[in-house]
Amino acid sequence: MADFSDASINVMLDWYSGVASAPAAATRYITIFDGEPGNGGVEVISTITGSANRQDLTTAMAAAAGAAAANDTIITFTAAAAGAADVDWVAIYSAITGGTLMGKAAVTPKSIGIGDSLTIQVGALTMGIT
Repeated sequence: MADFSDASINVMLDWYSGVASAPAAATRYITIFDGEPGNGGVEVISTITGSANRQDLTTAMAAAAGAAAANDTIITFTAAAAGAADVDWVAIYSAITGGTLMGKAAVTPKSIGIGDSLTIQVGALTMGIT
């Protein structure tokens, strides 16, 4: 992910400095946006899938190695889009709906038409901290 949210960075810094332990891992969810999340972008998951539910990211990711993590399974948003939308950002949230924005990244823009599929192929989603 290109940008971790302040909330995520604060948890990492508190853990790293010993101020506080990181909370137990819970499911994280990935979603899609037209525009930058938290800066005027619009979440389009419900337009594409017909549901406000984001995709489970936790089960799609392999354990980190070499200071990076990547998805080891395909993340499928939809096999046949219910509606048309443009996608140019992905974001990770702490909840299936609502929740806290944890990180975001710009992606190659894609226009999704009705009936189109939208997936992230194995290894195409990578995360690192620099």
